[in-house]
Amino acid sequence: MGRRGRARVRDPSMLTGKPLSETVERSIIDNGKDGWVTSPDLKHEGLSCEPDAMHHLTNFLLGNPNMNSSHLFRADILYDSAGILKTPEEKERMFTAYTHAEVAQEGSAKSVEAAPPKDIPGFVPVRTIVRRLIPRNSTLDRRLEQTCHQYEEKEQSPSVNRSLYVYTPHYSSPKDAPFYHPVVQSLAYLYEFRYDSADDPASPKDEENTKETGEAGERTRGGKGTLSLHILPFPASEDFDPFSARLERTLQALLSTHVRLARNARLPPRLDAQESSQTPPDEGYNPVKDNIIPRHLVQNTYSRLKLQYASDLCRDWVEDTQPSKHVFEDLAIAAFLIELWRNMYGVPPKAERKDDDEHRGQNFPGFVDIACGNGVLVYILLMEGYEGWGFDARRRKTWTILPDWVQARLRETVYIPKPFVDAVSSPDGGLLSKLTAAGIPFHTDDDIPRDTFIISNHADELTVWTPLLAARAAAYLRRPFLSIPCCSHSLSGAKFRYPPPNTKRQGKQKRDDTSSDPMAQSSDQSGDLKALRAAKQASSTVTGDPNSAAVMNSTYGSLTAKTIAIAEEIGYEVERTLLRIPSTRNMGIIGDRKRTIERLRRLATGEKMAEEGLDGANADQIETIEDIAREIVRRECARDGGIEEAAKIWIERAKGLFHVGARRRGIGHD
Repeated sequence: MGRRGRARVRDPSMLTGKPLSETVERSIIDNGKDGWVTSPDLKHEGLSCEPDAMHHLTNFLLGNPNMNSSHLFRADILYDSAGILKTPEEKERMFTAYTHAEVAQEGSAKSVEAAPPKDIPGFVPVRTIVRRLIPRNSTLDRRLEQTCHQYEEKEQSPSVNRSLYVYTPHYSSPKDAPFYHPVVQSLAYLYEFRYDSADDPASPKDEENTKETGEAGERTRGGKGTLSLHILPFPASEDFDPFSARLERTLQALLSTHVRLARNARLPPRLDAQESSQTPPDEGYNPVKDNIIPRHLVQNTYSRLKLQYASDLCRDWVEDTQPSKHVFEDLAIAAFLIELWRNMYGVPPKAERKDDDEHRGQNFPGFVDIACGNGVLVYILLMEGYEGWGFDARRRKTWTILPDWVQARLRETVYIPKPFVDAVSSPDGGLLSKLTAAGIPFHTDDDIPRDTFIISNHADELTVWTPLLAARAAAYLRRPFLSIPCCSHSLSGAKFRYPPPNTKRQGKQKRDDTSSDPMAQSSDQSGDLKALRAAKQASSTVTGDPNSAAVMNSTYGSLTAKTIAIAEEIGYEVERTLLRIPSTRNMGIIGDRKRTIERLRRLATGEKMAEEGLDGANADQIETIEDIAREIVRRECARDGGIEEAAKIWIERAKGLFHVGARRRGIGHD
């Protein structure tokens, strides 16, 4: 039967079961001239979503039409008369760190006129939004401009709240409608919310009925809402059916999506002034989604990379795994890194560089992809003009399909952290001499240039090591990094599940504290299945909540929190962002992005950083950071019997990984 599909949002027994053409009826929003129609099957009653939450949900869907169609990436807002939703240009200005390069994006509203509002009896237009729908595959589907008008009732009632949104695509004929858009002249959502008499919004508010948030004067207002869909069809003709089966399926899908999201819709928590100025309101409330780089920049770059590289990589794929997931995931990560580096270093990809960009290209320090796996990410970044290399404990078959000059940048080598090198070294060479005798190449932190940008993409055993490895450059200039955690391991490389962080405790998490940490006991030991389900549901709202208990208590959430805690303990300025990649392991941890931008700015102007002279590092600061890193390693390795024992475990595991790769290539090793 395959995997179970999503549960039905609407009860089929509540529908007529008849074709749309047999159930259409005149709409209550029709003025007697235009010809608006609806159907009993295009109505859903009994929603508890309050009007303000529905308004917030509609804002979210205006910027995220991909929730309704898998053929769409997003919508670029070209104009909003209320100034709530931001245009691409306004979003870029919100990301103040874009100081090195002006990114000109197609999507100006200068040449796009808004469609005039419809005459809707009993309603008055109060807001106009013009948006451009962006398809995933621009070679198959064209972009489409669309005007949305928000209406309010002329005479508002204290017991009923009605809101209306009318969407008008910018085309005049059915044949001009792109595949992803319903073939209608206009589409409208009407939401009618009837308050319970005891909860009339005009009645006084009291503290006894305040919400669980404890905010005085704000109480739950009971009632039920009805969401209905209305269309303005094109006239019927010999070769056009205005109520086709395909249109009916599309309308049912649109209504079902709205209903499904409305059931969990909520208003975002209040933000402080700084957060509200940096969080695009049309993205829904999620403080770590699209918070580093504007979404449209990453998606536009991803579309270009996909057209340029995906076909050849999928065609030539030689691994036993399916190419689709790996190729498109690496393309998405590459797109994010390209825009991140444009943001940090002012360096565009090779195809966009002009003569005056050459000197700015010198700002980029190069990259290293630790545990680079199939090497596709290294290949794409090199092809895009960014210098770097990658290494892994075993060579992959995919390396053979890459150009020779790219293969030369992929190294089959075992990484031994410097603290482990120091722990197992001896006058006769110690354990490391056995690696050399067995023909196993290895390297340490010292083999990575000081300023190199560290990429740690699903690096497994190297995940928690990433900030420790990156910080060994210098006290004032730690290597910046991007870490995307995956599988959880301790510093010895052994599989290990870190305890959930104690979110109530301020400061860095210490291993010695976990025994008394009430959050250290997994919540599934309580046996409260209902509470677990509630926590999971709470984390699965429209935009998700990466800070929810369900996420933070998971193995992945705990690993992410541990990596962040170690980075912050060393002194990194850490940022989190949810990456738009086809993987559930999609949390990106970025270290010292803002400090790198500030350092380059001061270098360009001849200023000095507060903690360093431009001619060199402060020796005391370097010693301090090394002391902190050494203490972290000592503390974390205690569970494995100390640093020396952890080093032995690491080296044996590294030898095993290398030998697996060698056996697959038919090379014998002792």
